[in-house]
Amino acid sequence: MKNTFKILSSQEYKRTYFPYLEEEILSNSNALQIYEIERYLKGILIPALSYRTSFSFLIIVTHGSVRQSINKEIHTISEGECAHISEGVWTDTQFVSEDVRGYVLAYESNIYTQYSLFQGKQVEFNYTPFYKLSPYDFEATINSLKLLKNELNLAQNRTSVYLPIFYSILSRLNTYAQENKASGREVEIVHYFKKLVNQFHIENRAVSFYAEKLHISENYLNRCVKHITLKSAKQWINEVSIEHSQLLLRDLTLDIAEIAYAMHYPSPSYFSKIFKKTRGISPISYRQSLVS
Repeated sequence: MKNTFKILSSQEYKRTYFPYLEEEILSNSNALQIYEIERYLKGILIPALSYRTSFSFLIIVTHGSVRQSINKEIHTISEGECAHISEGVWTDTQFVSEDVRGYVLAYESNIYTQYSLFQGKQVEFNYTPFYKLSPYDFEATINSLKLLKNELNLAQNRTSVYLPIFYSILSRLNTYAQENKASGREVEIVHYFKKLVNQFHIENRAVSFYAEKLHISENYLNRCVKHITLKSAKQWINEVSIEHSQLLLRDLTLDIAEIAYAMHYPSPSYFSKIFKKTRGISPISYRQSLVS
């Protein structure tokens, strides 16, 4: 079956949602990239559904606002704020104000390896999707971004110079992740739970599977997920599965039974029942709404 649920690379992401950008940007496959929001995000083709990327990126706003969905949670990023979209999470840009200014910083996971080798030790960062920075940290972050952008634009590839600048930005944000209002342990569990669901939801929709992967009890996993997302772990798994199904339903060459079995549902009728319970309409009605 054709894969309509692929994770987008940096180039695929840009060519899909930013066809108006210069070829120099569209073809850039560097592991670390930085652009001004006003040049990069304004004019983005707003997607009908969320997508996933093989890279992580930061959105830092200095003026105006951006509304970004990150794993089904909506964040409005305004001046002094930052969103961190980790690789593999569901995301989409829902709104960009006309007066927006700021930076988008995209990075591949191998940047961690490069820096760990450079430092001679493993580097770990906590993750949280949204940061409201203090005036001092905001100004310092912007200065670091400007410095990083200038360094990356040089003809020489000075890894030993730009990697520490990049990691100074993540390190500063990391202090906010550690101060998250929820328990740091809960945030970490839910973050890894979401990553596991994105990876395994087709074959495994049992909460027990994810609890075992995380080496915690089902009850504790449910409490953490409910506290952070206001949804049960089972509800989250079903929503990710159905969102994947919605992508497949957009391919009119696939019939609903084929999609149901591809998503490892026991029968088309059971798939339709879960789909309607989650989305409020049947798969047939959803598909009809796409072509009407």
